[in-house]
Amino acid sequence: MFRQRLAGHSVASIARHLNERGIPCPSSADPHRNRHRTRSTWTLRTVAVILANQRYTGRQTWNRRATGTDGPASTPALSSKAAHPALITEQDFVAAQQVRAARPADDGQTRRFALAGLIHCGVCNRRLDSHWNHGRPTYRCRHGHTSSQRAGQPRPKTLYIREDHLVDEIHVRLGIQDGDGHVPLESARTRSSRITVALRDSRQFIVCDSAGWRLEKIDSS
Repeated sequence: MFRQRLAGHSVASIARHLNERGIPCPSSADPHRNRHRTRSTWTLRTVAVILANQRYTGRQTWNRRATGTDGPASTPALSSKAAHPALITEQDFVAAQQVRAARPADDGQTRRFALAGLIHCGVCNRRLDSHWNHGRPTYRCRHGHTSSQRAGQPRPKTLYIREDHLVDEIHVRLGIQDGDGHVPLESARTRSSRITVALRDSRQFIVCDSAGWRLEKIDSS
């Protein structure tokens, strides 16, 4: 399933493939643990939930709550060490999540934004929007203003950040190394995946403004 997702298949095509091959869905394979599910076929929701479940990386999770259930939302917590054998590497898991952040262009090509959702504006605290500019992924913040609004009081200039520049700088800042203690020579996409894994593992996000960028810890209180 993850292999198909990494190959660019949609959630719908993965579900269809599983049903066509007759592979049992969770409710059919283990009905005692899935008494609340009555469907005998793979659905889009089932596939999407599995693809987003970090337990397949070997980490234990707590405070997960299905969308639409009652009760206050809480941030899922992850074990710092592997709790059981991993079925997918953390790097591949993150790459699979990035497929969700990939956007089809008018020319049919897929545009990937590795840091989507991880960059916040240091001026207005909004998340930066993913923006394709001059053939490369960038991020921008208009500070809540749009072209449909009449120009009023002076406002900060739109903030633009190039993904490749940011990835290279964060890679150096974090001192990411391979298993032998060397800085790995790798593709831009692999480097972006490493950065995303490192940020999520350390529960950090990126804050940018016109002066530069910094890393901040996610407030778990």
